[in-house]
Amino acid sequence: MIKGKFIDNDKPVVPAGIAWEQTAQNSYFILDTGFTGDLVVTPEIAKDLGLEISGMIPAHIAADKIVELPTATAIAVMEGKKLYVTVFISKGWPLLGISFLQKFNYKAIVDCKYKEVLLEVSE
Repeated sequence: MIKGKFIDNDKPVVPAGIAWEQTAQNSYFILDTGFTGDLVVTPEIAKDLGLEISGMIPAHIAADKIVELPTATAIAVMEGKKLYVTVFISKGWPLLGISFLQKFNYKAIVDCKYKEVLLEVSE
């Protein structure tokens, strides 16, 4: 089970490990159920990890616009399990999306009353 928290009183975040080649880091990602992809990382995180841009993909963003975002492949690490994920690179908060939860077989529990976030492996 992964325990997250709320920051700024309204952003549910969860920790996740992300790596590429010989570099790894643990970061907090906003749990974004409106994002159907795996992860969004900042250009700074992408640079720190040495991620190589593999293409540009159109993305429908919350501002109801379609923008071309650079993508890369990275390795996500959760509770000792490592999987390849697709990473969008964009300014703003790092995001963790629905596809990521599905790949790791997680059920997300967001408790707004007590400001808690849990990711549990779904059986």
